[in-house]
Amino acid sequence: MHEPLSDSIEKSDSAVFKMTRRHWLRQAGMMSAAALAYRSAALEAASDTMKPFTMDLTVWKLGIPGKQDDAIRWAGQFGFESVGAHTEEVSQWSQRDFDECAETLADKKLQWGTSSMPVDFRNDEGKFQDGIRKLPQQADALAKAGVKSAITYIMPCHDEWTYLENFKIHRRRLAEIGRVLADHGLRFGMEYVGTESLRNRRKFPFIHTLREGLDLIDAIGLDTVGLVMDCWHWHNAQDTVEDLKLLEPKHVVSVELNDAPVGIDRPFLQDGTRELPASTGVIDTAGFLNGLAAQGVKAPLMAEPFNRPFREMPREAGLAVLARSMRKAMDLLA
Repeated sequence: MHEPLSDSIEKSDSAVFKMTRRHWLRQAGMMSAAALAYRSAALEAASDTMKPFTMDLTVWKLGIPGKQDDAIRWAGQFGFESVGAHTEEVSQWSQRDFDECAETLADKKLQWGTSSMPVDFRNDEGKFQDGIRKLPQQADALAKAGVKSAITYIMPCHDEWTYLENFKIHRRRLAEIGRVLADHGLRFGMEYVGTESLRNRRKFPFIHTLREGLDLIDAIGLDTVGLVMDCWHWHNAQDTVEDLKLLEPKHVVSVELNDAPVGIDRPFLQDGTRELPASTGVIDTAGFLNGLAAQGVKAPLMAEPFNRPFREMPREAGLAVLARSMRKAMDLLA
C-alpha cells in the first residue's frame, strides 16, 4: 500500500516527526499501527478543537469503484480531512498493510472517518447469525487500523413484518451488533431513510424519521449506538431544525450531505436521484449543518449523492467537483 506523497503535504515542522516515526516502525517496532493511527488523529483534532465536522471522502458511499489505497490517495489529493474505511478489505490486511496505511494516513494528515457495518440484519435469521459470527474478527481489524465507528442504514418498509414486529427484530439484532462493535471500541451508527417514494414500495412502513430513530436507540440501550444524519432523509422525513434540538452529541456517529432536484414535490423524490451537496438549495443545508453544530455534534461529514452525471465524470474531475461542493456546504456553517 505504498502511496506517492501529495504535493500539498507540509514538510517543515513534520520532518523530524516523520523520521522518528519511521525509525520506530522499521527499527525498534515500538509503535503499533493502531497507536500510530490514534496519534495521527489526535494531532489532527488538536489543530482545531472547535471544528464540528471533518470533510470526509467515503468512496463506497459515492457509487464509484475504488480500493482503500485509492480512497486514501484521492482524499489527500483533493483536500479531504478524513477517509472512510473499507471493512471487507481491512479485515484481510496483514500487519505490514496496517503499518503502511497508518504511516500513509499520517503523512497525508488524514484520519479515519467511519466504516461499513457488514452484517446482513434485514433478512432471515440464518444470514444474520452468519454475519454475527464473522463480525468480531472484522471489528478487531477495524480497531487495529484505528477506525472508531461503523455505520449502516434501516429500510423504511417491509413486505411481511408489521411496524412492531420489525421494531422488535431490529432492536434485538442491532443491539447484538452494537455490543460486538463496542467490545472493540467502535461506535455504531444507523441511518433512518425518509424517502416517501421508497417507503411506499412495500406493505408495512417502518422507521423513517429522526424521532423514531431516537426511539430505536433508546430501546437498544447502548451509549455507543447512534444515528447517521443524512440531510436528504431529514428533508424527506419532513424533519426540521427544531427536531435537531432533540439530539445530543452522543446521538450522531456520522453526517451525510446531498441536495434534491429542483421542481419535484417531496413525495415524488426518488432515493436514487440526488444532487451534489449545496448545489440546488432545495434542502436547507445551512439549517441542517448549523443545527447539528449547535447541539455539539462532531462527526465525519461525507457526500452520498447517488448522482449519475457525477459517477460518469472522469474519476479525478468528479472528485474535484465533489470536493468543491463539500467546501461550499461547509462554508454555510456560521
